[in-house]
Amino acid sequence: MTLKEASERFRISIEKLNYYKENGLIVYETLVNDVPDYTEDELRKVGVIHALLTAGMDVNMLRKYLQLLRKKVGSKDEQIRILRKQRCELLDEIHRKQQSLDELDYMIDEIKKTGGL
Repeated sequence: MTLKEASERFRISIEKLNYYKENGLIVYETLVNDVPDYTEDELRKVGVIHALLTAGMDVNMLRKYLQLLRKKVGSKDEQIRILRKQRCELLDEIHRKQQSLDELDYMIDEIKKTGGL
């Protein structure tokens, strides 16, 4: 199926699909006249791609993860290692943001108590 057909069928913006294609996150076979053909299985990975990009995974690591996912054999341990690493990075980011939030709350409380910092 073409990107236009995939966009309509899966309700994904063509811009997002083009970004994924340009970064090698979705792969295709070439049909006659150099028309790219995306399989339904390949396009179903778009949800995984979106979730991992949202979680902050960089494109190079995501590309590696997707290669492992496509293998389907002997790659589970490596997939889990990659996902756990991203989970730790995301958790570290959450903790840093929580610390900033706590500092802002402290400043707000100080202003309320004393009228200033």
